[in-house]
Order: sequence, then C-alpha cells, then structure tokens
Amino acid sequence: MTAGPELAACPAVLFIAYTPGADAEARGYTPWLRRVDNPFFNAIPGVRHYANWRIERVLSGDAPPYDYFDFQGLAAEDDLHRVWFNPDLDGFRKEWIRLWGYGASAPPPVQRNSYLMQRRHVAATPPQDVARLTGGLGAPPPAADLVWLVTATVRKHFAVPTGGAWMVPAAEDNPLGLDWLALTYGAAAASGPPPRTRLDVLARCLAAPDQVAAP
Repeated sequence: MTAGPELAACPAVLFIAYTPGADAEARGYTPWLRRVDNPFFNAIPGVRHYANWRIERVLSGDAPPYDYFDFQGLAAEDDLHRVWFNPDLDGFRKEWIRLWGYGASAPPPVQRNSYLMQRRHVAATPPQDVARLTGGLGAPPPAADLVWLVTATVRKHFAVPTGGAWMVPAAEDNPLGLDWLALTYGAAAASGPPPRTRLDVLARCLAAPDQVAAP
C-alpha cells in the first residue's frame, strides 16, 4: 500500500506527535486507526488529508520522545480554527485517551502541542508508505519530496493555559524544537542528513484516506 498524493496538495499541515500506552498495539491500535480514527478525522470539514504514521527506526542521532505521528492536512490555510475547534473533536480526543492513554504518566511538552507547518517544497515523486522523516534548524534541505516550515505551536485542548492563547508563533514557543520537517519517500537514502538535522527516522504510513495499491 502507498499513501496517495493528497498530503502534497495541502497548503498547511498540522504535525501531531504522540506515544500511546505500551500495550496499545497488542490491543489492536493500528486496526482501530484504520477502522475508526482515520475515517473520523478525514470526515472533519476543512481536512483534506489525515494520515497516521509510526516510527520504525532511528537513522541517525537521538530517538525522538514519541513513537507515532500524524499529518493533518488542511484544505485551506484559514481552515485551521474550524478544524481544531470542530464540536465533535474534543469528545473524540477524550475517548482516545481513555482507550489508549499515553506512554507516560503525563505526556512531555512536545506531545502536549501540535505544530502548524506551511508548505515550502513539493517534488513530483510518487508517494510511498515508507518514508524518511527529517527535521532540523535553520534553512530546510534543498532536496526532499515534501518540505514544511514550522510556523506555529497549537495547544492541544487539555494543554491550553487558563486565559492563555491556543496558538502561538513557533518563534515564541516551540517544544518540537525544529524549524522544518521534510519527508523523502522510500527506504533511507544513502546520503547523510542535512546539516543541523535533529530528527532523522524511517517511518511507515499506517492509515490514510487515499491509500492505493502499490504498482
């Protein structure tokens, strides 16, 4: 199976990093993503592409403080507010926590937020279900299939401070610690990661709305 082309067509994407409970996969987490989670998120008005990924291997550097990540691609940049505050979404989030929990007693800061990214570069490479995800500081790499700039930190609902903002510029607060993210489809490339790379992993797409049979 391969993840289809819709992610590349999204002008803005939320990156959501997390770790479910240690027994989640044994209890059927991935089938639940395909059966319940992914269809729910892709039905939210304003979402063009929602996909669930899992990190399979660290290629260089340190392992990130999460094992899974999702891409929530918006149909338009100004769809963020209506997507994030969809009336059905908060109840679904609470049910997710009840079913799957977190991989720690309390999620670390990087998992208490999501990260709004703006599309910087799109290549014509056909999508695949395995990809190298890199992230770093400074200028993004000149060659990757998809490149985004991290522009804002979006508080998850349980993490919004009393009287505080639900979204802040990444320059003010960025627990992800990355200025950019890049996705390169296929097995890990032979070349090393770009300079100032802090994230370098191989990941697999577990569920996406536009998965198609591989040629």
